[in-house]
Amino acid sequence: MRNPIPAWKLCCLALACSAPLLHAQELTFLGGTTTEQGLRNSSYAWQLDYRQDLYEYFASSIAYINEGHVIGHHRDGTAWEAWGNIPLFNEHVALSLGAGAYYFYDTQPIGPTGSMDLHGTAFIFSFAATGYLSDRWFYRFMVNRINPTNDIKTTTVAFGVGYWFGQHRRPVGEKPGKSDAADAQLVTEPEFTAFAGQSVVNTMLSQKALAGAAEYRQGIIPHLDGTASFIYEGDPKVTRRSGVAFQLWPVNSFLDDSTSVGVGVGPYIYIDKNHPASSGQSVNVGLRNPAAVAPLVSLTIARRLSKCLIARVIWDRVVSNYNRDSDIFLVGLGYCWR
Repeated sequence: MRNPIPAWKLCCLALACSAPLLHAQELTFLGGTTTEQGLRNSSYAWQLDYRQDLYEYFASSIAYINEGHVIGHHRDGTAWEAWGNIPLFNEHVALSLGAGAYYFYDTQPIGPTGSMDLHGTAFIFSFAATGYLSDRWFYRFMVNRINPTNDIKTTTVAFGVGYWFGQHRRPVGEKPGKSDAADAQLVTEPEFTAFAGQSVVNTMLSQKALAGAAEYRQGIIPHLDGTASFIYEGDPKVTRRSGVAFQLWPVNSFLDDSTSVGVGVGPYIYIDKNHPASSGQSVNVGLRNPAAVAPLVSLTIARRLSKCLIARVIWDRVVSNYNRDSDIFLVGLGYCWR
């Protein structure tokens, strides 16, 4: 798509809109199928969806959608949507219509062994039907229509289960925002975490390597963290990246503040020892591996193990401009203090 909206701009919009409105939340995991327009190709699909109630009949969501491996395309991305909800049967069932922006990453083959990473923005339109099984658990059926200008148009159909993570039971018949005042003042304590995991380069061969990271996290205002990190992506042969990242994170907590989730975005300043600045430069010039900057988009979930120890999982997506996007999956143990 020409002139796509960069992922970091969409994330900044999500940061601005979500931080002051974190009242009630639903997390849903769905699985199903992807069908290319015209029923030419199909594949699996899965989606992780986080939804926030804003007003009684309106909500917003951020979702990761993996469209599977349609022939010639390995596409996934992040969707930001606004939703209108229609409750039925004493609010035990809800029908929802959503619309928004979908920033995608599409790995496509080039020649016998090469690949390219196409980035773009598309409109996404969604329908969801939700049935609430209890005050916490629910099931959801969802259909997404993804319409990029210069890439394949697809429809995903998925079914899954979700959990209400509000501080109290799901407020049937009540407006959102009636949670405890203490939750509205949540500020993350200073935290240092060491991570280990795996990096996966988004090529048709999905080369992998051991990875590691170290992160300092600090709450800035209620429900907004800042982090400074060192990231080592290992050596998956096609890249050898490492560098520092600075991110902002809207975060929310649940289950008596013992568990938190967050979405991060910011610059990743890296050196890639397998990617020269220019094919015409000499190795001896000293400019073969200059520092470069890429957007870094992340998801995290953390669980407090004790007063000072925290277990944290992070999923980073590096958005490169030279067909070397990567996913970094990290698990770490952190120490926090006041």
